[in-house]
Amino acid sequence: MGLHGWQAITPPYVCSGGPMRKTAKKPAVISVSEDFFPAPVWEGALKTRERAGQLKQNWTDLELSNDSAITIYDCYPYLFLGPFPDVPPAAVADFTLAIKLLASSVFLADKIMDLGPQSPNPTNTLAHVFALQVEAYTLFQRLFAPDSPFWPRFHTYFDNYLSACQTEKKFALGQLSWKEFDEKVASTIAIGKASLSRCVLAGLSALQGNEQWLDTLTEALDLYNFAYQMFDDLCDWKEDYLHQSPSLLLCRWLPERPEEPKWADLEALARELYYDGHACTMLQVAIDAAERALLLTSSIPELTWRIIPTNLLERCESLCRDILKITQANRRRSQRPINFYLELPAARTPCEQLAWQGLQFLIRQWQLGFGEARDVARFPQAQGFNAESEFQYGDVFQRAVISDILTEVSETFKLNLEPIIKDEVGYLLEQRSHDGIGGWRYYPELSEIPPDADDLGQIMQLLLHTDNRAAITRFCEQPLTTLLTENRYDDGSFETWIIPASHRTPQQERHFAYAQTIWGTGPDVDVMANLLYALALYDPARFAEIIHTGASYIEAQQQIDGSWASTWYHGPYYGSFVCARLLAKVKLASPALEKIQAFLLKTQQANGGWGGLDYAKSDPLNTALALLSWSALAQTGKYRPADTVIERGLSFLQQSYDENDRAWPYVEFILMAEGRLSKNITRIMSYGSQSVTTAFVLKAATAWHRLREQ
Repeated sequence: MGLHGWQAITPPYVCSGGPMRKTAKKPAVISVSEDFFPAPVWEGALKTRERAGQLKQNWTDLELSNDSAITIYDCYPYLFLGPFPDVPPAAVADFTLAIKLLASSVFLADKIMDLGPQSPNPTNTLAHVFALQVEAYTLFQRLFAPDSPFWPRFHTYFDNYLSACQTEKKFALGQLSWKEFDEKVASTIAIGKASLSRCVLAGLSALQGNEQWLDTLTEALDLYNFAYQMFDDLCDWKEDYLHQSPSLLLCRWLPERPEEPKWADLEALARELYYDGHACTMLQVAIDAAERALLLTSSIPELTWRIIPTNLLERCESLCRDILKITQANRRRSQRPINFYLELPAARTPCEQLAWQGLQFLIRQWQLGFGEARDVARFPQAQGFNAESEFQYGDVFQRAVISDILTEVSETFKLNLEPIIKDEVGYLLEQRSHDGIGGWRYYPELSEIPPDADDLGQIMQLLLHTDNRAAITRFCEQPLTTLLTENRYDDGSFETWIIPASHRTPQQERHFAYAQTIWGTGPDVDVMANLLYALALYDPARFAEIIHTGASYIEAQQQIDGSWASTWYHGPYYGSFVCARLLAKVKLASPALEKIQAFLLKTQQANGGWGGLDYAKSDPLNTALALLSWSALAQTGKYRPADTVIERGLSFLQQSYDENDRAWPYVEFILMAEGRLSKNITRIMSYGSQSVTTAFVLKAATAWHRLREQ
């Protein structure tokens, strides 16, 4: 476990369906933006980083300042300067640099303690620890005389830190029973692990020559450090469980230290965590401590640090509201009288084996409300987003994709999946936007994001495959008309965002402003190909000119290597699949099909799979997408691949199946870059899930089963 007392800003992926990486816990370096702190604090951080970068000249082959983002460790003392107005600026600058170096050394040492012999290159890491501490102590000695009250406190804080590390390790190794890990012990360990952050207050008090605020600020800082640790333990509960790392959350929840923690247990444990109230209980512990920290410091003048516990308090309250909202909605869903049972026959072929494995997992996820498929992202109110909750959840596109795949499975294998598909269609129609032109938004409750052509195209495909043309007429025609009449260009391309060109409502004006500044504008071939394919299924005669010119535009955007780049997806394989699928249906003579065939042949790896931007590492999602591209080519009758190409790909998919999770692993899929239009990308949001990976594996297996049967 890391020294989380130094942290201030919470990660945006809290409790999401993201990856669970098999590494020991380590402290995260949380970056901050310029608008989070007042100008003097930000300027102090920049100066600290500049000076830290100059220290490399003192050490051969060591890089003491290689973090690229501005972090709170670059400016911690500046946050407390209000009550210490007499500290000279030069002393503040030196002290801030010393604190940054000390914090960095402790983070590295913490990593070695967590990983032990498994730590990568421990000798080099230790060399960095020693160098950072030498530089920090040199500055401390310059600032504080030998008889300064700073030194005995500094020794005490270090002793508290080491004692907390040793106690925590005893619980982790089973030398102390988890039953003894109560709130008092948790507080002692959390405050002890973060005790070096007290150096900031001890140092400023000594430099000021006045200890008026020292005790009060120390108590408030301890409360914040405890609150953050409780919040962080909730965020990292999976890693803590798998690595037998104690936390108040786990020790209250589990009767004993797990002797053999298993990944397969995580799904059931997650349900207990959220539905039995453990998560919200821990958040309330954090909320209480943060509120006490703010109350203690309410009368201290000009204390910038208060924005830190305030930030944590808001995150905890927002997350608690979201957990309650989601669990209540899922409880209501589970009470609906939907009876479903499916008995699958024995698999006869490798394709059927893949299909049955994928189908069983997706049925289980449907029964759980597809919680694992949700994309969770944070949109801070401080950045202008005005949603009630800063955490937004999106699953419209994912569930439309999965449901459409289930219609293919149902038809191909003659399985009755109608109860699931009907239920999902009903859910997706409920999620449509009810203002303006309608349509669907990736995050349904985020008012700053417009309806988009990708969601529209995917919903249309599902409605067509389920014989719901009346629903298309009712819910899709208006956004489709706006897109193709007001957002289309002379070269056949069209926008991703569906926003009227004129006579916009205030809400649509907001959509337009955020498209210009945050989401980006212009045509995206991955989105275009998906929508054009829906039009080709829906009414090819009516939309013939739009389909033809759009396909020509997509041809022109093909890369030199034969692939298509994706704006909204990781890597080239999703964009290449939807473009190849479109051209194989509407432009059979396109030379682009021969080029994509060459690309697929060239990039298949020795293990039979495809994947990665550099095509160097195979993964099941991109392998499934490549196999789907091959299936689109094969359906033309003109580009049938060699059987060995497909067999190797299908074999890789079977080998990458996770027997513990009974699914295929999380792979990065959707990519959203904020600020891409201005070339000033402020944040990259990424999404993937086991459900999406598994769904595309199921789709690929189904496609090749159908081709071979034909």
